[in-house]
Amino acid sequence: MLPDFPTSSYLQFFAPGLIVTLAVFNSNFTGFALLNDINFGVLEKVLVTPVNRYSLILGTVLYVAVTGVLQVAVVLIISFALGATLVTGVGGILITIVIVSLLGIGLTSLLGALALRAKRVEPLIFVSNLITLPLIFLSSALIPASLTPDWVQTAMKFNPVNYAVLAVRPLFLTGYDWNAIGVGLVILGAWAAAGIIVAEYAFRRFGD
Repeated sequence: MLPDFPTSSYLQFFAPGLIVTLAVFNSNFTGFALLNDINFGVLEKVLVTPVNRYSLILGTVLYVAVTGVLQVAVVLIISFALGATLVTGVGGILITIVIVSLLGIGLTSLLGALALRAKRVEPLIFVSNLITLPLIFLSSALIPASLTPDWVQTAMKFNPVNYAVLAVRPLFLTGYDWNAIGVGLVILGAWAAAGIIVAEYAFRRFGD
């Protein structure tokens, strides 16, 4: 391993990064699922019913949370089978689920809002491809921040994915880093709230 690498096992380092990365990709798939509902007229039929539009957003939020739990479980099972450990145990698992759920909710809501406004697959493909890989590569999901150029480290400060990685990774390596967890919860909580607000606005404007 490189001198500045935080652990002797890349698997131990990469497992939390993989969990966060999957949350990003899962958010993209959810946006395309919403677009299919729009194209096949499912969403319009639902919106003419008395159902509260906040319940539609809540349903998407719960879907992201549930799929996040399943993804965390799958990655943990495979990682443990390959020799990785989670030094914080069950508590670390619960915190990981909350962190990746907040990240996924924010990104899913924003891409869903784009789907509601654009109503076509081309803009959604363009934007999702434009932001997904930069969000991942401009974070410490794959490599420690100390081994990246200064401009990448600057970009990480504005990247919600990086705050998710910083909150989750110590749970696998060293234990509870409450400062990183607290910062992650605040930033990702604001990220998720902003996404929901934008999605709610897009739902209200849908059909205009």
